[in-house]
Formats: sequence, structure tokens, C-alpha cells
Amino acid sequence: MSARIKWQGIIDRARDIVDGYDGGVTVRQVMYRLVCAGLLPNTAPTYRRLSSQLAQARRDGLFPDLIDTIREVHVPPAWPDADAFKADMPQWFRLDRTRGQEWALCVAAEKDTLRQLLTGWLAEYGIPVLVVRGFGSQSYADVVRERMRSDSRPTALLYLGDFDASGSDIERDWVKRTDCWERVERVLLTDEQVREYQLPPAEGKRDDPRWPRFAHRYGFDIDRPVQWEVEALEPAELKRLVLETVDTYIDRQILAQVMAEEEQQRGRLAGILGQRHDG
Repeated sequence: MSARIKWQGIIDRARDIVDGYDGGVTVRQVMYRLVCAGLLPNTAPTYRRLSSQLAQARRDGLFPDLIDTIREVHVPPAWPDADAFKADMPQWFRLDRTRGQEWALCVAAEKDTLRQLLTGWLAEYGIPVLVVRGFGSQSYADVVRERMRSDSRPTALLYLGDFDASGSDIERDWVKRTDCWERVERVLLTDEQVREYQLPPAEGKRDDPRWPRFAHRYGFDIDRPVQWEVEALEPAELKRLVLETVDTYIDRQILAQVMAEEEQQRGRLAGILGQRHDG
């Protein structure tokens, strides 16, 4: 099938998809969107061909940069000299922006492709972002549980994951093993959203042992496994749904007070360092 694909048109559509995101995007996310638009089959060979085509377009200077969450270069922060570090210090200062809020809130994503989007969208709020990555390690679950139980406030988890048999069970498993949430909300992706946005299904995994129960629960054909990727949603709508849910837990007045104090503290720090602060 890949030989019949008109790749120039696919690359043009992929460029429009990347330009539509407020922040970085991965090849996998682009693939999901193209599959949902009916432009590519959801197969491993097609994904590899798409990755190759987009890589060549980037080398030719005809395509924007993409994120590779697996092959990032992790460079420790560094400055050319002490004066440069001193100049940057005030902007590095940050208060806990969740201070004074009623809920101790976390947002969890099933996979790493959503991490950079979420951290950008939620930076203003100072809300922790968790990446579950499938059936995550118990050590990670322990770290999260200890962090949340050390907070005196009621805890809430907002969860983002694919709508499929394994995705549903990953959420259940994560909530059970962390065992620290007083409220859990699945923001994305739900059966209702799949129907509301008329998202086209991708072929599911036939060997997934969780599929029969999932199919029975939602009334799907047990002989035709299907799944929906959370990235199938338009990025603007995905962002709207996340922030709309987060806002129900945030007191904006308290947040503004903390941010104002943060700016005052930065000004104080700049004064100590003998700098002018224009915040």
C-alpha cells in the first residue's frame, strides 16, 4: 500500500499538523493524526516510511523540527562565567505556584508523547506532570505515593490516555498501585469523546487479552479489535479540554497572589545582586 501513497501530499499535510501544535510534536503524533484523517494505514512499515520521508524533508530544509523523546540530549545547565549566572539568577527563582490551592493536583499521561505538551500548558500553574508509560514501575509508583501523601491537602489525579483495552487497564493499574488519590478524573480519551468528535478507529491488537472484556463493556464487535489514540484530537481542542478541567481545581485569585509574590521576590533577589529588575 505504501507504494501507492503520494508522499508529497502527505508531507504537506504533516507540515500543517506540526504547525497546528502549540509546542513540539513527535513523528508518532503526526502519524496518529494522518491515520485518523484516513490518509495513511496504521501499520509499522508505513510508520517507518513516514519517519524516513519526514527526516529527508528536514534534511532538505523543507520541514520543521520534530521532537524525539527517546533520543534527547541531556545537557547540564552551564554558563560562560559567574557574571552570566548571576544575571540569570532572578529569573530562575520560582515559588510553589500550587501553594494555597485547595487540591494537591497531578496530571498523568499514559505516554511520553504528551509530556512536552502538558508541561508547556501547565507551567503557569506549577502542576506536576506524571508519565505512566504503560504498566509503570513500582518504584515510580512509590515515589508518587510518598509525594502525595506528604501533602495535607486532598489529592486529585487528572488522567490522559488512549481509548483502548490496555489503556483503560493501565489507568486502573496506576491508580491502584499509587493508592493515594481522593479523586480521579479521566480527561481524555473517553467513549463519549470518541463518539462526540467522530474519531475514526485504528486497528487494535488482536492478541490483547483485555480486549474481550473491553469490547463487551462498550458494545464493540469482539472479532474486530479497535483503538483510538488521544493524539487523534486536534491540538487546540486537546489543550482546551485539559485546561478546562484543570481550571475547575484552580483558584485564580490565589494563583495571582502567589505569582505577584514570586515577582516581588525576584525583584528583591535582583536588588541583592545589584541588578535592575523590570518585572
